[in-house]
Amino acid sequence: MTGAPRCLVMGAGRVAGGHFAPLLEGAGWKTTLVCRNGEVREAINEGGGLWLRTVGGGAEDRWVGGVSAVSREGTELANLAAEASLVATAVGPTSLRDVGRTLAPALRHRLETTGRPVNVIAFENSPRSAQLFAAGIIEAEPALAREVGRRVGIGGAALWRTVSKRDITPEGMRFDANREDDCYVDGASLVPGLPPLDGSVPGLTLVRSFNDRMVEKLWIFNAGHAAAAYLGWHAGCERLDEAMEQPEICDTVTAVVEEAGAAFKFYLDSRPGSEPIPPHSAEKILSLYLDPALRDPISRVGREPRRKLGHDDRLIGPAVAATAAGFEPFALAGAAAAALGYAEPNDPQALDLQREVSLLGPDEVLATVGTLDRHDELTRLISGRFRERMSRGVAR
Repeated sequence: MTGAPRCLVMGAGRVAGGHFAPLLEGAGWKTTLVCRNGEVREAINEGGGLWLRTVGGGAEDRWVGGVSAVSREGTELANLAAEASLVATAVGPTSLRDVGRTLAPALRHRLETTGRPVNVIAFENSPRSAQLFAAGIIEAEPALAREVGRRVGIGGAALWRTVSKRDITPEGMRFDANREDDCYVDGASLVPGLPPLDGSVPGLTLVRSFNDRMVEKLWIFNAGHAAAAYLGWHAGCERLDEAMEQPEICDTVTAVVEEAGAAFKFYLDSRPGSEPIPPHSAEKILSLYLDPALRDPISRVGREPRRKLGHDDRLIGPAVAATAAGFEPFALAGAAAAALGYAEPNDPQALDLQREVSLLGPDEVLATVGTLDRHDELTRLISGRFRERMSRGVAR
């Protein structure tokens, strides 16, 4: 293989276009995005790249070249996977297993025809991203089970950047994002000597305690992010910054971030061998939610509430740790209650969750979705906050 190294990215959404493709372009790489949407593919291929608008401390537009797009159903996927120096996914946790099944034949073809190992980075907000992707490829190609960890490295990534928008414009594909560029990759799960472990992709911080970094991201940043979205939706807001302008919501979100920070400290202290992680200031995190230049839609941040109420995700995870630490997570419980009542009509998962709550009640839903004991104190606290909210009525 000659010329610039190339990365094959499964997905052409906000993370792929608003973070990883620009990062690769800055390091001299070419990027191929794999996506279903024909209009997105056409917009990217017509100009051979995309626009990135970064905000925070002034807006800046940047052209990102060397980007192409192909269909998931195309015949070129096997050859692209065979030639790639690195593979990545950026599709969301709920689609990760399916993407693993899609990519499995191409990975098998690569190993059979070239013999070259490859690393896969999963840019998903889940501590189980590597396992979900591996499960997908093994379901489709059982022979790959013996290659995972040997010739196919699969490592998760914890990204702090918010990419609020993806638009097709007359000038081409455009992404809006903030300037946060912290990105932690599970270096321990990747094949040594290959990108990104060879240093060819600056901007990725390789860590061995990846689970701690993913929990940090989900609890410290995403808990407050989700709280602002769900509370804002109930208040009739359309954007995150509008929600944070309301003093009551801002105070509650601040308390969520503080509770999550205390829970994360307890989590680290209780894990033997955990490495110290410098704390992020609550003021800095809150400022990211407040930025009006991002115009971050609440429907984007709040989507898929059932997943976000999972036992290891952003609201229930820190609430359980807080309870174990001996303090009542009152603000986190209120945010989880708001998520239980989130009924955005354009979010199919939110509507499914509402049907479950109406049929089974909040206690049973928390037991099935968040794997909480329906009789324990945290379940009673969240359910109580939910019933209190419903008795007051909601804006929508």
